[in-house]
Amino acid sequence: MGSNNTRNLSPRQKMINLMYIVLTAMLALSVSSDVLDGFGQVDEGLSRSNANVESRNAVLLDRLEAVASQNPEKGGAWRDKAVEIHSMTGSLYALIDTLKLAIAVEADGEDADPGNLRHPENREASSVVMVTAPDARGKELRKAIERYREQVTALVSDSVKRDNLQRALSTDPMLRDGALAKRPWEEALFLSKPAVASVTMLTKLQNDLLYAEGEVLVALLANVDAGDVRVNELRAFVIPSSRNVMRGASYRADIVLVAVDTTQRPRVYIDGRRLDNDRGVLEIDASATGAFSYSGYIELPHHDGTVTRHDFESSYNVIEPGATVSAKMMNVLYAGIDNPLGISVPGVPQSSVSATMTNGSLSRH
Repeated sequence: MGSNNTRNLSPRQKMINLMYIVLTAMLALSVSSDVLDGFGQVDEGLSRSNANVESRNAVLLDRLEAVASQNPEKGGAWRDKAVEIHSMTGSLYALIDTLKLAIAVEADGEDADPGNLRHPENREASSVVMVTAPDARGKELRKAIERYREQVTALVSDSVKRDNLQRALSTDPMLRDGALAKRPWEEALFLSKPAVASVTMLTKLQNDLLYAEGEVLVALLANVDAGDVRVNELRAFVIPSSRNVMRGASYRADIVLVAVDTTQRPRVYIDGRRLDNDRGVLEIDASATGAFSYSGYIELPHHDGTVTRHDFESSYNVIEPGATVSAKMMNVLYAGIDNPLGISVPGVPQSSVSATMTNGSLSRH
């Protein structure tokens, strides 16, 4: 009887479903005018619910369209899938409308109105249209729903929601009317059922289609941002071109703001080996002089479970430590007088340089 899933239904929708179950049970006892009128009321309620769900789905589709217009690369593929599902839903919805009209015509004649049946108790109409006639449409509807179910569930990654859609669009054989064996889906729903009950069931199937379409649109909208990198911390970094600057040259540095997700630390690999810290700090012992290079990559996990790789490479120079000492006035030092000296260490500021000597003393000026 359609969906067994009630978790995502509104209280009003649950009440409609319950009314349908109660009315169907009463059919096993008798087909009074009150019961038939009850089916008509349920059908009206489902029709209003369908209109509301259609409006909600249209809003979701518009949001996907807006994202795709602003960023085609990011949202275009998801918008295209949404349009495809919307088209499939519309086609299947229209097919069900033709079946409701066919049952109404079989019961009331060419001028029939599915929403206002003159012979709602007619038990032959839905049987002929859906099951017993050579060109019966029940099997066609079942296969169409199965194709639709396969398409929509493939677009929903959440296992719970996917199971809910499987149940909502189930076409499995059913046990009906105290039978010992299960009957094909179309027979269980439409064989020897009053015309008004069959029309109401078809309206409920349309409601299930719209529910499924809405779940898919929500999933597609979530997928637009699923691969984005979330950040919860911003850090400022100064990256100099070089920490060693010759006098007369210019010091140059890039000052950048880095976004960091402290809950999803990237994995850094240098020359095939992963760094042993999660801060991306690289330390290399400079045990020999010369020019050296290294390369690696960063693996960044995303919240949708995917991982992207970002390659990098860099180089550095190692030079021998040294100091320069030079007499400023002459090449010899004389006892008893001040002898100015210049002492420097490449890459070290003067304020950080200190020196000592034997057989004499040094003072900074």
